[in-house]
Amino acid sequence: MNKIVTGRICIFLLAILLCLSSLSFIGCKRTVDYEIQITSSPETATTYPEIDEYITRQMADEDVPGLAVVVVQGDEIIYLKGFGVTSLNNPSPVTPRTIFDLASISKSFTALGVLLLRDKGLIDLDTPVQQYLTDFQLDDPRAADITVRQLLNQTSGLPGNFSAPLIFQHGEDEFKEVISAINHIKLNRDPGSSFEYADVNYCLLGALIEQVTGTTFEDYMQHSIFKPLGMDNTTLYPEEAAGLDRADGHQPMYGHVIARNMEIYRSALPAGWVMSSAEDMGIWLIAHLNCGCTDKGQIIPEADIEECHNVAVTFVENGSETGYGMGWLISCGGSDVSLIWHGGDTPNFTTDMILLPDYDMGMAVLVNSQASTIGHSIAPGIANLLLGLELEPMVVPWWAHWKTIDTIATAALVFVYMLLIGLAYYIWRIWQQFHTGERRFVKSPFAVNTIPSWQLMLYSAPLVLLILIFISCYLVVNTLYGYNFFEVLVMFHIAAPPGVYITGITVLILVPIWALLLAFVGLFTRSSKATG
Repeated sequence: MNKIVTGRICIFLLAILLCLSSLSFIGCKRTVDYEIQITSSPETATTYPEIDEYITRQMADEDVPGLAVVVVQGDEIIYLKGFGVTSLNNPSPVTPRTIFDLASISKSFTALGVLLLRDKGLIDLDTPVQQYLTDFQLDDPRAADITVRQLLNQTSGLPGNFSAPLIFQHGEDEFKEVISAINHIKLNRDPGSSFEYADVNYCLLGALIEQVTGTTFEDYMQHSIFKPLGMDNTTLYPEEAAGLDRADGHQPMYGHVIARNMEIYRSALPAGWVMSSAEDMGIWLIAHLNCGCTDKGQIIPEADIEECHNVAVTFVENGSETGYGMGWLISCGGSDVSLIWHGGDTPNFTTDMILLPDYDMGMAVLVNSQASTIGHSIAPGIANLLLGLELEPMVVPWWAHWKTIDTIATAALVFVYMLLIGLAYYIWRIWQQFHTGERRFVKSPFAVNTIPSWQLMLYSAPLVLLILIFISCYLVVNTLYGYNFFEVLVMFHIAAPPGVYITGITVLILVPIWALLLAFVGLFTRSSKATG
């Protein structure tokens, strides 16, 4: 009896210790332990102290490690600064030439690359993609009708969020690996019928560029866009970016902000991995505000710029109608301000670029973190300060709310602790019952003197429910979308913050163990009274 009491006291104390440690960890929020540094371009005077104050306040409130900002008006850069540090691991100051991952802003570059090939007669936008990419043979027969234009305008019918993990491929030819990986995907809608944002559309455009040019996507973009525009700090090569003062990305982990760089997959470059600086993004914005002209002359055909900014399809998001061009979003219907923009989210970077044609102004904000809730509010906040507007923050994809998801994961960590404690206590109790002879094994759950059938069902219900959930997920995703649900779960670690992934895997391991143990004890053991 004393052993039993002692064991219970030890388990109770362990529970208190674990809960207190987890709660103290949850409550611990990393604070910036350095003064936020501001690094301006030597060619640009600091003439907007209100922007400096606004950005430093936002960074301090949200523990943003570093960001860079550029504002252009007409054909000039009027504001260009870096804030904070490039990495929490190696806190060197962010400068206007620090390299950031541009995320989905990259699509605007890929779209222009396709249009330039159209101008040379190498691509017809209304020709089915299969004419160029013969390996693109989806099981869904409707895919034969997908045109290049529909890829550019995100109206191909290819699914968005659920297909995203499939764009991360390795191999001798990464783009062919993507095409192979998506060949069993089912379209969500008829090609050309409506809008659905999907990274895979732009990965296919990257494959198309390589196919028709006979050169790599990286080299084509460098020689056709970056170099002619004078974007010397812009690249698609990670090793080159590392030599150009590339910032580390950051993610949340159980309430902390940590530096974390994810592997860059060449297969995903066209959709989200151009790497550039605020200074170079100023050149990009000037070119788009001035019909393809920079201080180097007419670099991009005016018609191509106009085509990128024209509304090709509309959709409703958050109750308002929005247009999509070719790598750009366009305000339409009900807005007093003409707005052309695009945001970007990788798992560890946040970016935004805005064009305000009515004011002949544009701005870009590059953030080396995906651990904040305010990343997409800074660019419109700057526009509101300068122009007295009331622009809303950019719409954020559901998965990019890492801070919120990390908070959920942190709460789930407490649940995991309690589950682990409960599991340990349950095993200990069962072992004690065997040790004292209160419980015995039985050969069959249907043996004589068995417990009532409703109790058998109760013991086995969690395990049966888990099995049904996993089977249903597999069948539904495989049937509706054409790929393996479990493969997507495994690939989730590529993007997810460590805390989210660790908590998720721990729950996925402990819950089935709980269910298996409960079912085993209920089906194959009995109390001595039931078997005697």
